[in-house]
Amino acid sequence: MSATTFSIILAIALLAAPVRAEPIRVAYSGVSAAGTPLWLAKEEGIFAKHGLEADLVTVRSAPLQVTALVSNEVQFVRGSASSMLTAAAQGAKLKILFSLFAERASYDFLVAPSITNPRDLRGKKIGVQDFSGLLWSLTMLSLREMGLDPQRDNINIQAIGDSTVIAQSLATGIIDAAALDKLQSVRLQGLGIKVLYDLSRIPFPSSPFMSAEAYIQKNPQAVENFIKALIEASTIMRAQKEKGLAVLQKHIKVDRQLAEIGYKNLLEDLTPYTFVTVKGLRTVQEIIALRDPKITKFNVEDLLDQRILTKVVKSGYVEEVERKYKIRS
Repeated sequence: MSATTFSIILAIALLAAPVRAEPIRVAYSGVSAAGTPLWLAKEEGIFAKHGLEADLVTVRSAPLQVTALVSNEVQFVRGSASSMLTAAAQGAKLKILFSLFAERASYDFLVAPSITNPRDLRGKKIGVQDFSGLLWSLTMLSLREMGLDPQRDNINIQAIGDSTVIAQSLATGIIDAAALDKLQSVRLQGLGIKVLYDLSRIPFPSSPFMSAEAYIQKNPQAVENFIKALIEASTIMRAQKEKGLAVLQKHIKVDRQLAEIGYKNLLEDLTPYTFVTVKGLRTVQEIIALRDPKITKFNVEDLLDQRILTKVVKSGYVEEVERKYKIRS
């Protein structure tokens, strides 16, 4: 066999060989409706279509999420801007890439039936997942907006578990209040729980996706593919109701009626993509400063790296995907 013939055969073989998918691990903090596009991207093969072999893992602790990102145990996190901001201010090289949700917190601050105004929260118990993540931030934000201070007003904030545990604790009277997503809110209101404060009126980064600076620098194509996959998953969620409902019901474990409500609430905030803003991060910074005043010295803009998202948007990819799924003509 001549060298030329061998080269041709080798080239054909290489072209025919399947391209190995890039393995990634994506951590998320807990089960909520905001996780639906991520689950759909995995289960409908969207990640695989974009050359990614994605493993989704639940990491409920915000500090553990940070540790996992820094050590490259996971490559992406969908979680809390507050925990990432805290870690970045302490020297961790982390970046927020983008979000799929409008920059507002679609959460309600819920209270027991006996509580009728903010003053009634004095001396009461509030449940959070941990003392640095999203639910803690939203709790502190709610209290601030209602003119309350945990120390002055003797409010006992307890870390008791994820949103499912918190909701159950509120329903059974173990705690008196909590910040929970709109779907949990609707379910609990059916049990007599009341909304004391609607958090969606405040600019706040919602479920952003984050990565380590070193990973982004070394793997820009994987990051781009990850962003494209989730934009496509978001588009499918908005275009194909039954598919979105099926994923929502599977993971949230609610009946069809509640799933319909959750899907409707989700569509009010779900976008093809959202640039996280400095304004939203400053809201987070103000909340963290209540327990750590030194955080005010950190430039929140340093936490953002949305260059790859900008590239994807400018390429016309979003319009292409929306035309494919008939969201636009």
